[in-house]
Amino acid sequence: MSYPLRDYKFNRKRCGEVIAAAGLPIPPKSACFFCPAMRQIEIQRLAVVDPDLYRLAIELEALYRGGQHFRGDDFWTVKAKHKETGETETHECFVADADAARADFRLRYDDTAKPYKYKLRAYPAVPGLGRSFAWKDVLVQIEQFNHVAVRRP
Repeated sequence: MSYPLRDYKFNRKRCGEVIAAAGLPIPPKSACFFCPAMRQIEIQRLAVVDPDLYRLAIELEALYRGGQHFRGDDFWTVKAKHKETGETETHECFVADADAARADFRLRYDDTAKPYKYKLRAYPAVPGLGRSFAWKDVLVQIEQFNHVAVRRP
């Protein structure tokens, strides 16, 4: 497989520079209308530019949150790396916040005394189609969709 832009050392910034130099408008970042990596500004733009796709994205989010694969808003993943061996571990738990997730990891891996053996990073579950910080403002709409029967093909 060939990636011509990469072959010519073009990154996103360089592409923008060439497009602007040609007098063309810089296109928005491309992605699916329900991209998990959407930022809040992109979700807000979708609501204005294409209200139908925005409503569909909200409906998809509601289906996900009501389905069997949704783990809940209190699900955390802890990624750990042993400071001496470099060994990595992944730990998942249902807790209230990042501090509790790290504490849960330390208890389960006998790493409660300082200096700690593992370097930890705790991540909240992605609530659905988008990151929690981006989709939290539309949760009211998601709740409204949960009360409406969803048409299936």
